[in-house]
Amino acid sequence: MNEWELQDHLSTKWRAGNFIFNDFEYQLVCWELMFPSWLINNNKSKWNEVSIDFILYSTELSQFLCVELKNKISGKQKLLSGYCQATHRAVNFIEQYDSEKMNKARSVCFSESSFGRGGKETIPEDINFSNNPVVKRVLMARKFPSTVNEAINHWDSLNQLEIKQEISKYAVNKEFERFNAMTEEQFNLIEDNPLSIIQID
Repeated sequence: MNEWELQDHLSTKWRAGNFIFNDFEYQLVCWELMFPSWLINNNKSKWNEVSIDFILYSTELSQFLCVELKNKISGKQKLLSGYCQATHRAVNFIEQYDSEKMNKARSVCFSESSFGRGGKETIPEDINFSNNPVVKRVLMARKFPSTVNEAINHWDSLNQLEIKQEISKYAVNKEFERFNAMTEEQFNLIEDNPLSIIQID
């Protein structure tokens, strides 16, 4: 199963039943949400902005999960790249969040059959999203390096400059560049919010 097939599989699974994380239920809100437009990534219309793989929401906790999905992550460089990607997308989400925009994006995902994972028979009712929700960064994969917990805990303990120093050890890629371009004010939005690792079958 490649990453695209995994995305389709999880979309179907989470539309049929809620995702359980730390004993709480999260509803699938949308997928491939782009920033800054808040449109849905779709190769038939618009696809030229950064996007986040999944947004899930717990009404009980008033909490969003901003999920970056990978099939398999091998090696510290790819893990750090995923960490930076999940962080960058969560920052974009927090900065631009609005409950009305959130419900609009959700409706588009579930109603536009051209997006493949939607379907006009599944248009959902609006959710009463919190105006001040908790937003969690999540890196999800089928396989992680054996040292994943140690590495993530270490990076979560660092400030922005220290993470940039970690990044400087590796060849530049787009996710490293995006992280390095974030302002201190943006980084402060997630500085006290540790990234969660979720391994799936």
